[in-house]
Amino acid sequence: MDLHYAIPYAIVAVGSVLLLIAQFSRRFRRSSLWFRSAFLLGSIAGIAWSALGSYLALHRTGTHTTLSWSRFWFLHCTYLTVGGMGLGMLISLVISPEFYRRSDRSAHV
Repeated sequence: MDLHYAIPYAIVAVGSVLLLIAQFSRRFRRSSLWFRSAFLLGSIAGIAWSALGSYLALHRTGTHTTLSWSRFWFLHCTYLTVGGMGLGMLISLVISPEFYRRSDRSAHV
């Protein structure tokens, strides 16, 4: 597998695991249910996208694949769909006002 495929997949996988862990932190414990659900779904989608992309990259030889065409197209379409879902979750988190709201730390002491 080429490094220009492996590095983005590794970055997204690590970032998704960090998002998964972040929702259990003290800062997000009082967040709304949809906000925590978006974190969960976004992190799962990121991990799945990274795993599918790595699998497809491992079976790539030049411009061809070693997988059967039906399996390749199914996995590639699933890879694109999961990537779009993860990107949508990330966008919904970033444009949410709840994402930028700072909690008053003195009130939680």
